[in-house]
Amino acid sequence: MAVHSLKDVPVEFEEGLVLAAITQRGDERDAFLSQKYASLDDLPKGAVVGTTSLRRRMQVLSYRPDLGVKDLRGNIITRMDKMKNGEYDAIILAATGVQRLELEEYCNYFVPIEKTVMLPAMGQAALGIEIIDSDEVREIVKVLEDEDTTIETTIERDFIEALDGGCQVPIGVNAELQKDGSVDVYAKIGLPDGTESLVGEIHGKKEEFLQLGKKLASDMIEKGARELLDRALKMGF
Repeated sequence: MAVHSLKDVPVEFEEGLVLAAITQRGDERDAFLSQKYASLDDLPKGAVVGTTSLRRRMQVLSYRPDLGVKDLRGNIITRMDKMKNGEYDAIILAATGVQRLELEEYCNYFVPIEKTVMLPAMGQAALGIEIIDSDEVREIVKVLEDEDTTIETTIERDFIEALDGGCQVPIGVNAELQKDGSVDVYAKIGLPDGTESLVGEIHGKKEEFLQLGKKLASDMIEKGARELLDRALKMGF
C-alpha cells in the first residue's frame, strides 16, 4: 500500500491498483504565512507572494492583481525559511500541512484563508490510501476510511475527472457536507495570471453525491470551462 496526499492522487489508476480508503480530513483551507503582514489584504502594492501552485497563483492575482507572485519550492521548513529571510513578503501553503507539523508559530503570521477568497485543491487535507487490488488488503485499510470525507472528496474528484483536469491546472473545488445532510459544492477555474476566471456552485443532498461533481462540471463546461483551461495550459507558467 502507499499513503498519499489525496490532492496529488490522479483520478485514474494503473490496472491492478485502487484507491481503497480516504482518511478524515483536516483543515482543507490554504493558509497565508508572513513575518510582517497579517493577511492578503494587508500586503502593500507590489508585495511578493510565494507559491508554485497555478491554482493559488490564479486566486491570489484574481483577488489582488496588484501583487507579484514568485515560484516557491522546497519542503515546508525550507519554504518558510525563504520567507523569513526576506525572499518573499508572504507565502501560501496548505493549512493542514503546517498544522500537522505544529509549525503555526514558526513565523509571525499563520492565517487560514477563507474559502470565499481561495478555494482549495481537490482532496486537500485528506490522505488517500492506494493499494493493490486485493480484498485482503482492502479489509486491512478499511478502518482508515472516513465516510464524510469520502463523500466530499469523491464529488471533488468526479468534478476534476469530468473536466480532464489535474493538479497542474488552475482549478479550485471544494465540497462541504452540512449537518443536515445537504452538500454545498463550489468551484473556480481561471487563467494563471488571474485576469479571467469562471466560478460555479451546486447544492444537493448527501445521497446524490455521485452525481453532484459531474453535474457541476457539465454546467461549467457549457459555460466554457474546457476552453478556459486550454488557454491556461498554453500560458506556459
